[in-house]
Amino acid sequence: MPTSRNVKINASGDVVCIAEALDADLKEGELLIRNEASLISSGTELSRVYGLKKGVRYPVYPGYASIGRIEAVNFSQSAAASPEVFVPGDRVLFSGPHQELQIYGIPAMSSLGMLIKLGPEYDFLSSIDASLLHLGLVAMNGILPADLKLGDKVCVFGLGVVGLLTALLYQASGAEVLGIDAVENRTIHARQAGLRNALPAGDWQEQAGRVKEFFGREADITVDATGRSEGIISAVMSCGDYGQVLLLGSPRIDHTCNITPVFNRIHMKMMTVTGAFNGRYPFYRKEGSRESIERNIASFTALVKTGVIEPRRIISHTFRPESAMEAYDGLFHHPETYYCAVFDWKTV
Repeated sequence: MPTSRNVKINASGDVVCIAEALDADLKEGELLIRNEASLISSGTELSRVYGLKKGVRYPVYPGYASIGRIEAVNFSQSAAASPEVFVPGDRVLFSGPHQELQIYGIPAMSSLGMLIKLGPEYDFLSSIDASLLHLGLVAMNGILPADLKLGDKVCVFGLGVVGLLTALLYQASGAEVLGIDAVENRTIHARQAGLRNALPAGDWQEQAGRVKEFFGREADITVDATGRSEGIISAVMSCGDYGQVLLLGSPRIDHTCNITPVFNRIHMKMMTVTGAFNGRYPFYRKEGSRESIERNIASFTALVKTGVIEPRRIISHTFRPESAMEAYDGLFHHPETYYCAVFDWKTV
């Protein structure tokens, strides 16, 4: 029976990389995948590592943005659910956790159950760089629902990985974009990664002032990518008449405030507020909609290939899985220097 190195959260603040036995007897519709690289999704994973998510139950095997190679397959008729045929040796993007070796079932084809074959057109990407693709798909939820018009002013609040990617996507679409983050070094990093305009600002009053000062008016579209309730307040209070507010982050920490001015502004400014959670679009194109995960990953990859988005200017740290706690500690306690971290499973 093979063993696998697995990143495991035993309790709040207790993360280990442990060797665990794996029953590699594949059931119908399952694949055996060896991980090559897996990216840490800071918002989701840190909320588990530090007990910020209410009701979380331990142990937790975190992660959902992995690149690996298929070692074995066992499916026949179940493969009919997918137009793709998977064979040993295929490199795949899949929503598996931070585990060296894992059994992965052919999922329902949605962004919450990802299994994408990375054919020769992806050979220009190392597995470390390709691990960014999944968060690229998450970021696209922050722009595709928007009714973006020529000349629109867009502000993205929160310049973590998803926020930065979202801002770069709006910029590539021709909008005038401003990124705002409370951590000044993140705005510097955003500019180094290609975002033309990024400014530091603290509470929502300061952030709203920055937006109006920069654009000369309120924004047409605002995106909360902070995953904090305060970020949503900033997005609403910085948006103008008939504007759009997209909620890309997932708030997990309690926040107490007088919410009436926020609701009143939404009402009086006739805003549209849109939830932009992952899973918004079908995997393959369906009748009545041109949007799909399949199309989105092709669009995002094209931007990477042309250098509009450069993974190595976004990924700041690469770790061995045995250093998982160090990676999480840096992302949580030192956001001024830890922007994006990836586990390299090829290292021993």
